[in-house]
Amino acid sequence: MVTRVRVEFIGQLRELTGAKEITIAVEGRATLDSAMKTLTDKFGGALRERIFEEGKLSDELLLILNGRSVRPADLTSVDLKDGDNIVLAPESAP
Repeated sequence: MVTRVRVEFIGQLRELTGAKEITIAVEGRATLDSAMKTLTDKFGGALRERIFEEGKLSDELLLILNGRSVRPADLTSVDLKDGDNIVLAPESAP
């Protein structure tokens, strides 16, 4: 099964990826964690280093799913569905 979600990048993450927004296809069980792995596979080490610290979501990253902030501890427990919207921004986005 493939789940398609829209991802919007804000601030430095937009500069890093060169994209304002993209749609990604998450295969298998679609969680926020698997979506983040799909993004880092697509954009490589620079994005991985920016959004993860020691294997965990960086405290300096704001992750919003469908208008609601998501705690890093919830990455593996939040399931995604087709059409969901993820916003990734540095905590200190202008």
